[in-house]
Amino acid sequence: MEVAGTFNMRAVAGPGLMPHTLFRSAALDHLHTEGRDMLCAYGIRTVIDLRDATERATADTTGDWTVAHHPLYDPRTGPPQAGDIAHVYRSLLDDRGGALVEALRALACSPAPVLVHCTAGKDRTGLLVALALAAVGVPDAVILDDYARSGTQVRPHREEAVRRLLTELALDSAEHARALELHLDSPPSVLAGALTHVRSRHGTMTNYLRAQGFTDTDLAALRTRLLDATTLTVLHLSDVHASASAPLHSRVDGIARVRRVADRVESSTLRPDVVVVTGDLSHHGDGSSYPALASVFDELRGRLGCPVVVVPGNHDEPRRFTAVFGRNPVEHVHGFRVIGLDTAAGSVSREDLDLLRSELRSPAPNGTVLALHHPPVPSPAATLAGRELAAPEELAAALAGSDVVAILAGHFHHPMSGVFAGIPVWVGGSLAYLQDTGTPADTVIGFDAPMYSMVRCSRHGVSALPVPLHTPDVLFRSNPTLTAAAS
Repeated sequence: MEVAGTFNMRAVAGPGLMPHTLFRSAALDHLHTEGRDMLCAYGIRTVIDLRDATERATADTTGDWTVAHHPLYDPRTGPPQAGDIAHVYRSLLDDRGGALVEALRALACSPAPVLVHCTAGKDRTGLLVALALAAVGVPDAVILDDYARSGTQVRPHREEAVRRLLTELALDSAEHARALELHLDSPPSVLAGALTHVRSRHGTMTNYLRAQGFTDTDLAALRTRLLDATTLTVLHLSDVHASASAPLHSRVDGIARVRRVADRVESSTLRPDVVVVTGDLSHHGDGSSYPALASVFDELRGRLGCPVVVVPGNHDEPRRFTAVFGRNPVEHVHGFRVIGLDTAAGSVSREDLDLLRSELRSPAPNGTVLALHHPPVPSPAATLAGRELAAPEELAAALAGSDVVAILAGHFHHPMSGVFAGIPVWVGGSLAYLQDTGTPADTVIGFDAPMYSMVRCSRHGVSALPVPLHTPDVLFRSNPTLTAAAS
């Protein structure tokens, strides 16, 4: 953004971030009237100044905002005039963690939109913005791209003054080159090294911030401040039980039913952002149906314009399933992450639990949806006693403290909601048949009442809607021109 009287001004943007909520720039001491009017037009309500008193003008630039001072460098030494930029960043992280957290808390809790600046808007500002984005789960690639933009913005405005400053210092050629980089450049490798430095010592960015006094309440406020309240709509299919030889029970054509779901969804107002299929694609290990299923899922991708995440169930043939659909998929959609987990054996392997823990170490901007076949909660039906996920406590341990906002499962052939380890669970109905939950343990009755689900997830909650595939009789209609399919 070209703002009269300052430079290196931009809105911080990325997947899952609320647009025009966080801004960054160089100092505002010399803002022109036009520049001040422009910031007011963007609705800036809080300015966080990371400089100490010796660097600031005698009076803050006035505007329709509140200025909060949070100096990051040690006031006894002030900003470094020379040195290695990587060492400067590590020193700030190691020695000035309390100051960083105070500035981050101001960012999280002050009225938005918020503008953060230092002198050039490159190092202190860049590091604080990087910490904020990493803490709420923005991918490193986005963080590094935002940081790297400063170099080209700073040089035209600062190079002449920096070279004059360095002529007054007794520096050899190597020290001079390092000092130029410190003042003028923003190499992505340097910030990447700083992030690695934090994670190597603390495991995660949030662990580092907690160690400096940043509370879970502060973190929740930061997420509320920065993250877009995007809603993820999931088309949840389960228990297709497709067979390449003959329809199941002489009337259940699983592949045709998947296509019919696509027809229904295309004609409704509930449009998904992702399709999740939670297992039992085939019936009794009939892997010969997989190529046709893969083809119909490709149709879904094209017709609905969204990714398809598929996990196996206990009826699936493991090796052929993996060859066609892969294992443990991960998709990123609207700032959410959808993770597929293999429970075809009725449990989760230690290897897959380790992979899940590794993936969950970095939170997604809006949270994670976990998809698996076996529900981690039991069914109330006598015929399904003991058919839930085995050793659920191991999965609970892997999910503890994670960003998982919902668990989607299948297997039971009846819709059900529950809570597992504090996480909402939705068990979707089956496309093959609906199981009668009121029979004795030795009796199974299946109704030809296939269904799918529409699940909506956000940072504010989860809702799930079971939808019958067969069109029911219309009891009444408030709009005579509205079709049942579009209602």
